[in-house]
Amino acid sequence: MSGSLARFRAVALLAAVALMAGLLGIAGRVSAQGQPHDIMIRTMDYAFDTPAQIEAGVTAFTMRNDGKEPHHAQLARLQDGKTVDDLVAALRSGNQGAAFALIEFMGGPGVAAPGTQVARVTLDLSVGTYVWMCFIASPDGTPHFAKGMLKPMQVVAATGQAMPAPTTDGTIMLKDFHFDLPATINAGMQTWKIVNEGPQPHEMGLLKLNPGKTLADVLASEGAAGPPPYSSLGGMQALNPGKSGWVTVDLQPATYVAICFVPDPATGKSHAELGMVSQFTVGAAGGGTPLPNTGEAPAPVELPNTGVDTSLPLVLALLALSLVGSGLVLRRRA
Repeated sequence: MSGSLARFRAVALLAAVALMAGLLGIAGRVSAQGQPHDIMIRTMDYAFDTPAQIEAGVTAFTMRNDGKEPHHAQLARLQDGKTVDDLVAALRSGNQGAAFALIEFMGGPGVAAPGTQVARVTLDLSVGTYVWMCFIASPDGTPHFAKGMLKPMQVVAATGQAMPAPTTDGTIMLKDFHFDLPATINAGMQTWKIVNEGPQPHEMGLLKLNPGKTLADVLASEGAAGPPPYSSLGGMQALNPGKSGWVTVDLQPATYVAICFVPDPATGKSHAELGMVSQFTVGAAGGGTPLPNTGEAPAPVELPNTGVDTSLPLVLALLALSLVGSGLVLRRRA
């Protein structure tokens, strides 16, 4: 009888260990992946730390700038049949129009100053080949994409649970060449849907003016030496006509500017030079004007949690250990 119990204990122990290893392996893969549609982007001088592949669908991106220069993360989808090499060759030729004809601008996190993190943008991505790019120029005049800030990303068919589109607090329309937004807006955390209704690509950079500074100071500072009269709060990078996305920001009472620096192919001037710049004021919570409502109920928004969830592995470990314990109890009863 004792031999049978010993064998039972050995079998139970092996089964429990195997079960724990298998289940913890599954849990470990889930935890390591985290939330597959909540992705942190790190920018550096001069590179992107981004996944090489993600699944299609609604995806939130939060950017952190670990470099010493300002950076943004422009996401673009290559036209079907075009390659990254095609895009690189067009960019090297200096023919901006030819390069832009190869891609669709899909948005992305706007400019972040060194050592800062911008609030997230959310994009609905289809299957295809994409590239992350930074068009900001270094002090030597070289755009960052020419220094290495151009990274491909493959978007594949979704296999997991889809992420729902975010609820919104209002909608901002981008047109040739202005922003449809109120002169005053409520303070606090909010999510805006950004829609490009113009025939050209547009972006919405968000600038928080330094105390006492105005829109005129912003326009005068472009190309000038010294610190700018504002701090960058990200915003939404360029969207092709008809494209949309969501940007989440935490606005404190101050004066802000929405601005678009995308170049106009006909004149070579930036859209800001053609009038696509708008100053607005953020008042105390409830003290401004709500953005046009999209019919979606607003909801609190949390930035993505990049830590590892250990609760599932812990539960599975306890379950496996309980199986071993049941073998020991049976032995004592015998």
